[in-house]
Parts: sequence; C-alpha cells; structure tokens
Amino acid sequence: MLTVDEKNQLHLMLEDIDSGYRAKIILLKAEGYTVPQIRKITNHHDLNIRKWIHRFNEKGIDGIISKKHNHKQHKFDNDLEKQIVGYNIYKSKIF
Repeated sequence: MLTVDEKNQLHLMLEDIDSGYRAKIILLKAEGYTVPQIRKITNHHDLNIRKWIHRFNEKGIDGIISKKHNHKQHKFDNDLEKQIVGYNIYKSKIF
C-alpha cells in the first residue's frame, strides 16, 4: 500500500526520462495489476518489472531513482598519445 506522499512523488516522477517507467510500474502494481499485466502495458520484461518492485519494497522511492554517476574523465597527455600512436605504427609494420 502506497502512502499519499509516495503516490504523489511517483506521479511527479512519471515525467522523468530515466525513472518514469519505474514509477509507472510501482503505481500499476499498487493499483492491483499483476506482473504479466504490467508487462503488457509497459512492454518491459517480467524480471525487470519484478526487480523494480522489489527495490521499491526494500528502499522506497530511493530504490527506483536513477543515480547519476560522476566518473572522472581520463585525459591523454601528449606523451601517452605518442606512445599509443607509436605502438600502433610498430604493430602495423610487424603484421
């Protein structure tokens, strides 16, 4: 059973490109739809649907929100670029 606050948050999430379909799955489940019925409505695989239902049951809204990863982008310096180019030239001459 969803709280009023959870229901409101899920309805707001429907607009989110990443988490919207997850919110829809939870709302449909709360309305009494079965996993096969949700699959027909959302066109998502049963395992995926169950995964998001379980995550919501375990962690609530936080369990279905997309997390943005801030990975540090590695940059090539000139020396490394020269080594890579040199290696590829060397390798192409061998083969």
